[in-house]
Amino acid sequence: MIIENQAVDVEGADAICAHKIEIYCPSCSRDVDESELTASKCNDCGADLSEPKQHIAVAVTSVPVVGITW
Repeated sequence: MIIENQAVDVEGADAICAHKIEIYCPSCSRDVDESELTASKCNDCGADLSEPKQHIAVAVTSVPVVGITW
């Protein structure tokens, strides 16, 4: 399962960065779907998905400096 979230500017708080979460079976490393996560069982190998393997990618960019002259 791949969950992609776009960046969000939250008023009065820090912005939430864009990020992507990939969820895999800890045994066979296959991409699992929502029904497998709900059942906590991999359809391919039958492994327990109560603690699936996750890969998280965060998009980080710098804020451009405005108004500074050298």
